[in-house]
Amino acid sequence: MTDKKISKKSEKVIDNKERNKIILEVACDLLETINREVDDIFVEDIESEEDEEIEQVLVGVTVADPASLIGYRGRSLASIQQIMSLMIKNKLGYFVRVLLDVNEYRSEQKNRLKEMVISTANRVKESGKAASLSPMSSYERRLCHMAISEVEGVMTESEGEGEDRHVVIKPKV
Repeated sequence: MTDKKISKKSEKVIDNKERNKIILEVACDLLETINREVDDIFVEDIESEEDEEIEQVLVGVTVADPASLIGYRGRSLASIQQIMSLMIKNKLGYFVRVLLDVNEYRSEQKNRLKEMVISTANRVKESGKAASLSPMSSYERRLCHMAISEVEGVMTESEGEGEDRHVVIKPKV
């Protein structure tokens, strides 16, 4: 990825350092608006695995009471992340995929999901019977699919619609 991107609206060249400074300002403004005092915050570029054309950044935040920002099963976190992405798009003039992480919730979530998926995969291999996981967000399902790719003898599929969409782990035939 290049160090400079051209905003489609303004045709102004902006480097990643300047872009990240703007993202940091937007993130701080949003968190201040919802009355959250930030202990620490950073923005860093992350590689996009899916679409090389879309820039992707991690906004890491540390706060005293993360529960209200994270919400039940990360739902508040996902909503704040979406709002932040739209505010950043409005400010920059182009879309940047934002991954918001509060008090390292995302990395802990990734580890919990991976352990649960591998444990379930081992049960599926032993029993030969498919197992359905509880409904999850697209981000969580993606983490499950990635974790299963490391386990031989099983495969995953997403099934269901909307909020009922979930991962099914099946034995490979």
